[in-house]
Amino acid sequence: MSVTIPHTRFRRRLIRAIAIPVVLLLLLSGISIWQITHLSAVLESVERTDRVLSQANTALKLVVDMETGFRGYLLTGEPEFLEPYERASTLLEPSLEELKTLLTNNPSQVQRIQIQRIVELMANLQRWEQLVLSAIARRQQGELEPLSNHRLQKQLVDQVRQEIATFVSTEEQLRNRRSQRAQAATQSVLVTSVLLAIGIGAILAYFIYRQILQVSRVYEGALQTAQARTQDAEQAALSLQRSAQRLAALHDIDRAILATEMDKSLIDNALTQMGQVVPYQEALVAVFDLEAETAQVLAGIRQTGKLTTPVGTRLAMADFAPEQSLLHGIRYVQNLPTADFCPPVLARLRSQGFLSCLRVPLLIENTLIGELNLASVEPAAFDAEAQEIALEVANQLAIALRQSRLRQQLQITNQQLQRELQERRQAETELREQEQLFRSTFNQAAVGIAHVNSDGRWLRVNQKLCQIVGYSRDELLQRTFQDITYPEDLNIDLTYFYQMLAGKIQTYSMEKRYIRKDHSLVWINLTVSLVRKATGEPNYFIAVVEDISERQAALRERKQAEDALQQLNDTLEQRVEERTVQLAEINQELEAFTYSVSHDLRAPLRTMQGFAQALLEDCGDRLDDFCQSYIDSIIDDAVQMNGLIGDLLDYSRLTRTQIHLQLTELEDVVAETLKQLEAQIEEKQAQINVAASLPRVMAHRSTLIQVVTNLVGNAIKFIKPTTPPQIDIFAEETYQDNGRWIRLWIVDNGIGIAPEHQERIFRVFERLHGAENYPGTGIGLAIVRKGLERMGGQAGVESQLGHGSRFWIALPSAVLALTEGTHDLTSPNAPDR
Repeated sequence: MSVTIPHTRFRRRLIRAIAIPVVLLLLLSGISIWQITHLSAVLESVERTDRVLSQANTALKLVVDMETGFRGYLLTGEPEFLEPYERASTLLEPSLEELKTLLTNNPSQVQRIQIQRIVELMANLQRWEQLVLSAIARRQQGELEPLSNHRLQKQLVDQVRQEIATFVSTEEQLRNRRSQRAQAATQSVLVTSVLLAIGIGAILAYFIYRQILQVSRVYEGALQTAQARTQDAEQAALSLQRSAQRLAALHDIDRAILATEMDKSLIDNALTQMGQVVPYQEALVAVFDLEAETAQVLAGIRQTGKLTTPVGTRLAMADFAPEQSLLHGIRYVQNLPTADFCPPVLARLRSQGFLSCLRVPLLIENTLIGELNLASVEPAAFDAEAQEIALEVANQLAIALRQSRLRQQLQITNQQLQRELQERRQAETELREQEQLFRSTFNQAAVGIAHVNSDGRWLRVNQKLCQIVGYSRDELLQRTFQDITYPEDLNIDLTYFYQMLAGKIQTYSMEKRYIRKDHSLVWINLTVSLVRKATGEPNYFIAVVEDISERQAALRERKQAEDALQQLNDTLEQRVEERTVQLAEINQELEAFTYSVSHDLRAPLRTMQGFAQALLEDCGDRLDDFCQSYIDSIIDDAVQMNGLIGDLLDYSRLTRTQIHLQLTELEDVVAETLKQLEAQIEEKQAQINVAASLPRVMAHRSTLIQVVTNLVGNAIKFIKPTTPPQIDIFAEETYQDNGRWIRLWIVDNGIGIAPEHQERIFRVFERLHGAENYPGTGIGLAIVRKGLERMGGQAGVESQLGHGSRFWIALPSAVLALTEGTHDLTSPNAPDR
């Protein structure tokens, strides 16, 4: 019995020792489960609010994309700028619907207010989209958007932004309240857990001490178990506290990003806030230019000292990683001194004493825009939580950088719109000034100016036109141009008028008569042009009317003078015909005189020459030398007189012969000349060099042969007695009187001609030397010049006394261009001139 009672008591104590802790632990577990459930609900509400804020920011981003795409299309007219607008337009309405769905967990009153705001936001967006679609349609048709529409669009977008901002502010307030509630719940869990642990521990300790002191080991184990659970609860509470701090830090980073506009300030604020939850000693953000494969340090923070890579430094992307593909993932180096591969950026960190580095990419829709670098002087300083926080901050920075760039682009667009508005206002001012100038010019013009519609009615007339036709402005505007046009001139005017309406002519001008108000006629010169609308339809005619009554009077006087002049011309023609008859008679007399000279004068000369030769032959042996010299003089003078008569006949024949120019080969002319002078050439042993090929000219062949023969004969004759003649004949092409000419040169080594006599030698009977030294008649060069004049050519000479002469004749070329010929125009001896 005694054994049973202690056993029973022990069993009861054991049962109580087991039951009471179990009950207390159940109570503790129930309270903990309730508190944790409550805390989870509060955290879930905070998370839902964050989702609502994220969705609202997404909606704001879509609105910005729509506006940016729309503004870009209006500015450039390029369809590719509409892609952001169309993509955002399809996503905006689902985004707002999802936002309404997320609001179901809000308090009822707040829910109604927020949903009402979303409804108003969607209504404003629909109105704005209607205006945008109309603007896009007008832009596609090439029309300009009215300024009022721009203002209304801007007002609607500003209202949308304001409503989203108000919505975000309300949600942030709700999130703050829920965050405070989460912190309070966390503290409540901690305090309750601690108090329950202490209370239960004390109770268990007292119960164990009082009830089962004998089984201390068992109760110690139970106590240790309770302590272990208490520590677990404390660890859970600490974990919840760190989660709350993390959420609060991320929330502060969000607010700092949203409150900052400049890129560097935005990043500095985010890095400062992140330093509260991530243990780093240096942080920097670099942005990448993928096309140029370069990077620039945009911002950075170091706890002590200067940054290893200063802000603004430009680097190659290879300094961050050897390949771009390696930059898309998180790269964590736990121990820099033992790292296998260190690009230049990590090498700088290692040289500055940093031991670990975390590198997180900045990505937007899988597009790399930069990198976040965190460095610590401790090895393995960044755990999984720090990496997760750094990744979230990097994502937020990427979005914020993009929003900042979009904001800057929007500011630039607004500035451009302001400039366009200013330019439009300036253009309107200039247009008003030009309109005023046009009115002044129109009303004060020295000629009549009018606008006429397509049925002939006057639309606008100036004062000068009213003066020309004698009507007032109001009287003229009630009439048509057909009413005041003289009937005989109307059909021609209407023909031109309808041709212009049909588009066959652009303008016309004519002289016609108007019927003035006093029924008198006024002659005018009319010039008409047509102004068409943008569609090509006729708008109105511009008519310029000039009073030419005085000109017509002058024309009549001129006609009378022309008639008198014509009568005088007829009289002159009659006189010319009479004079022509007289000249014909004179020419006949001259021909008779020439015939008389060629026959009657030469007959006595031939008789004198014949008797002298007969006397010399029959009686020469009975005459002394003195008498024979007389007879020789008679014979020589007869021969010279016969030559002189021949030259005179040639010169006279040149003045009367009809010259017909034709294509003439200079080679043939020179060859014929040398054939005629063959005896003189052999007698004088002359050396004549002719160019290999001579061009063709327009000339009279026989006259040209006579001219060249005279020039070559003079070159053979006028030479020093002991010097054999040396003559070069060549041609060259020259340009004069807008045409191509051929100049034939005959160069000799004769006695030369003084410059003061070079024009005189071309006159008739002009001789520079006596006949005893150089026989001749003095007419040869006169025949040369006269022949060239009759053929439309020229002749000249270049010479110095004692240094030979260079005679030239110039005739029109028969070759169209120098490049078409194959003539060698250079002298055989190519003398320098």
